[in-house]
Amino acid sequence: MPSPRRPRIRWTRADSLLLQGTLFLVLLLLTLSFGATVLWILPVISVGAMEWMNQITVHHTSEVARAVPDLTLLSEDVSVRGTDTLVLVFENPDTLERLLLALPALAQQALGLFVVYLVLRVLQSLGTGDPFVPANVRRVYAVAFAVLFGSLLLPMVESIANTALWADRVPFDEVALLAFDLGMGSGPVAGVLVGLLLASLAEVFRRGSRMREDVEGLV
Repeated sequence: MPSPRRPRIRWTRADSLLLQGTLFLVLLLLTLSFGATVLWILPVISVGAMEWMNQITVHHTSEVARAVPDLTLLSEDVSVRGTDTLVLVFENPDTLERLLLALPALAQQALGLFVVYLVLRVLQSLGTGDPFVPANVRRVYAVAFAVLFGSLLLPMVESIANTALWADRVPFDEVALLAFDLGMGSGPVAGVLVGLLLASLAEVFRRGSRMREDVEGLV
């Protein structure tokens, strides 16, 4: 009895164009977002137009009482706890404060532009029918290291910028200098795992490129 044939996924030109169009759209949105952030820093855009930019979230120490919201509970088998975070809102930040407030977003947007651009270049090379070329090896490695180091550096940038913002506004003994989450769902851990996965993919591209060169050398 013949074994059943496995379904094969076919990558068509239409699929490539659709994905390229999606990446172009993402690249455009990231560019517009980056430009809007720069205009907010200058400041061309008012604080109220981008309210989420003029606030930071910090973790307070155990010496600060956790604020419990006044919430009416309809059952006695649940309780309400306060959080260990607080939000500082800058009502009228100057240019330097705007830069510090927007620095984490600028870093994330720049990293996103870099990664999406390289992925788009890799996808465009599929049109030639040969993705295993040295240029793609370099691109995939660049994406892997960008994601890997970005996931570690971005929280540090945000922490340094936030510390510079609240240093002369909140007592040091009431706010944690550094707070992070090392759970599997946290940003740094997920970023490291994705970066390592992309590095493995880059190694596949490198070996495929070397095999292609060896085959062409034998012909």
